[in-house]
Amino acid sequence: MATKISKTKLKEQRIAKYLAPFATKFEMEDSYIDLRTMSENYADGIIPNKDIGEAVAAVLGNAPMPRLSVDPLTLNVPKFAWVAMDDIAIKPSFQRDVMPNHVAKIESLFKAETIIVPCAIKDPVSGKYLFWDGHHTTRVCERQGWTHMPCWYTEAQIDDTHSVEEATKILISHAGNSMITINKSGKRELSLYDAHMIGFDCGHSEPVVIQNICDANNVRVRKASSKAGDISHINHLYGAYGLVQSSSGIKGIYLARALRFCRATWPKEIIQPIVMFSMARLYQHTEMQTGTLLPTAFDDELGTILKKKYGPAEVVHDEQTGFKAQFIHQFGSLAGHPEVVTSGLILTYNKHGKGGYKLAQPEAVYPVK
Repeated sequence: MATKISKTKLKEQRIAKYLAPFATKFEMEDSYIDLRTMSENYADGIIPNKDIGEAVAAVLGNAPMPRLSVDPLTLNVPKFAWVAMDDIAIKPSFQRDVMPNHVAKIESLFKAETIIVPCAIKDPVSGKYLFWDGHHTTRVCERQGWTHMPCWYTEAQIDDTHSVEEATKILISHAGNSMITINKSGKRELSLYDAHMIGFDCGHSEPVVIQNICDANNVRVRKASSKAGDISHINHLYGAYGLVQSSSGIKGIYLARALRFCRATWPKEIIQPIVMFSMARLYQHTEMQTGTLLPTAFDDELGTILKKKYGPAEVVHDEQTGFKAQFIHQFGSLAGHPEVVTSGLILTYNKHGKGGYKLAQPEAVYPVK
């Protein structure tokens, strides 16, 4: 009797077979395929569509239809048109209320070359294009003086089987289902990691500066941290960058120093983002309150104290033995996590430090090791 192979094992075999020809291996998971690393296998850094499709098949299994077996031009798929503003209309039965504040938000970021293409159904009776996605974008473009909107639209199939009324009902049902699917479950929000990397690759100023700071400190921005020097909590990375030095008005100084502290103190560990962010806050608050930027000797001393009292960086903020646990033991609940860890760092140095450095007042006071 043949041994049955589990689905997980079959997937592992498919992935291993797919990766075999590639000189530079890359991560392939249900949640993501690392295209940035995958692209290193191509001289121009451009991955052919077919290769990505085969990578997805390696993870998910065979596609439901053979590749290139269906000509979409034979299907009732959306068509493209530039539609006059006065030919656009809204049917509230499959469109949400218009939100002026959302229009204002889009308007503040408006760039003609980056708008999405709205989707619509073409009403067979009035001839109007009834938008079910991209309505707020359309409002912005109209406010910008546009005469037409780009549009993907679907038409009703009117034949001997369906009257105009029946075809219209089918079309409206399609629009409602599409509206819900795309806006509720079909859209995947851009991850902070992807937003950072795309911003960096496209030369946007803030991601470029942050990436340069990370590179200078041998820190790798990753989707998931696994190796020494990796950081994957993009929120705290940008939060630390955003701390402005009052004396110069410059961003990034505290981020650079906090990353340097973590790499020097725990060189064989991933970057614990809450510890890094809290160190950046410690530097900023101290300089704001004392008017003095702490010397590098302080970093060496505090790093030695933390390793002696807690060991690995992850224990510093741990729920069982770290600052978080000590705060909860004292107060029975957890306040803002960065405030707790920043206070813990200050309190720990005040208790054990010998260098006599004056730090900022902690935002919370509780017993520490």
